[in-house]
Amino acid sequence: MNSSNCLMALMRAAQSPVVPVIALLFLLAGQPAAGGAQGTAGDTLRLSLAEVLTQVRQEHPIWRAGSARVAAARARAAERSRTPTPSINVATAALTDVQVELLQPLRWPWEGSALKGVGVQDVAVANAEAEADRRAVLLDAAQRFADGLRTTRTLALAMEAESLAQHTVNQVAPGDRPDQTADLAGLQTLVSLDEAHRARVRAELQHIISQARLAVVLGRDPETPVIFEGELAAIAPLTDREAALASALATDPKSARLAHEAARAQQEVRLARARRWPALAVGPALTVGDKSRLGLALGFSFPAWGRQRDAVRAAHAERDTALARIDVRHREITALVAEALVTLTRADTELVLLRSGTIARAARALSLAEQAAPQRGAYVLAWLAARAAYLDAREAEVDLEWQSAEARLLLRDLTGSLIMEEP
Repeated sequence: MNSSNCLMALMRAAQSPVVPVIALLFLLAGQPAAGGAQGTAGDTLRLSLAEVLTQVRQEHPIWRAGSARVAAARARAAERSRTPTPSINVATAALTDVQVELLQPLRWPWEGSALKGVGVQDVAVANAEAEADRRAVLLDAAQRFADGLRTTRTLALAMEAESLAQHTVNQVAPGDRPDQTADLAGLQTLVSLDEAHRARVRAELQHIISQARLAVVLGRDPETPVIFEGELAAIAPLTDREAALASALATDPKSARLAHEAARAQQEVRLARARRWPALAVGPALTVGDKSRLGLALGFSFPAWGRQRDAVRAAHAERDTALARIDVRHREITALVAEALVTLTRADTELVLLRSGTIARAARALSLAEQAAPQRGAYVLAWLAARAAYLDAREAEVDLEWQSAEARLLLRDLTGSLIMEEP
């Protein structure tokens, strides 16, 4: 395929908001596909966003860590609520008598209720922490996937730019040794080709990094080639922007954890007050000596005066801290949701303006500049400027689509709906 035909094919592909990357890879013969040297076709991962999130939910160790954390909290709660271990006391009642007592500590009902309440809130805190960790991993994986889609588009655009630059050189400075030309316009085209080549290499390496980052979060070898399926404009769609803030406040696991910490502190206040009462222990007592006797032993343990006051104050302070941090967290969520919504609106608005105006006009200007380029001189420089403006507009389109996708992913994470993404 000669340069002119290649240019026409690329220009036709560019009319779509998303350049077909595979088609570009075949059109640009001699340019290696990103990651092509990293493995065979059978080792390549072809993933959509939903498939990425499904693999993370099924295989990422953060799920096992969360389950283990909850199991540990349940075990500690069960241990805390278990009946106290009895004690055996041995004493001499007389020179020839020995008294053996088996004392079973008793709990007041309100102390047992407070202990159970502390355990329930500990389990709830562990559940909320596990949910927050899982959401963070899912958001990270989704953002890595979106970055992969962006670098895929950026690489395709860089390859297109290099092809256009080579076409310009072929038209303006043909020959076996174009770098020996003394023509200013010809030298400018060579400079633009060098820049395009460097940008394409940079885009290839950045795309390899994106593949490695996603492969690692999926537990794969960093050199595993990844094909990112889907379009930036289509991933993580929103259903109800107006309800985003209310949903985020209602489903935030960090707020839930703080609420359970406040409830646990309240239960610890109850527990401290319950322990102001004397501790009781009762059980059989056997006296062995000249005459063996079986009786009943009763034990009391009186707490020191006001011993639980500091514990009550500490629990109250912990509750107040958790409640204040809930207010802080709600303000953070409000700011995050507002910023994401504004970013989404701005990016989508700019995309409409860019596609309806700048890109179409820049493509038309590029076509006209190429037609005038045979006149040489300033017309070649105008061709280079028109090509740069066209490519800048296409790069801005990719960047705006990525910003919009990032805002949608953040909103889906904040509202708790990203975890429900299904293939």
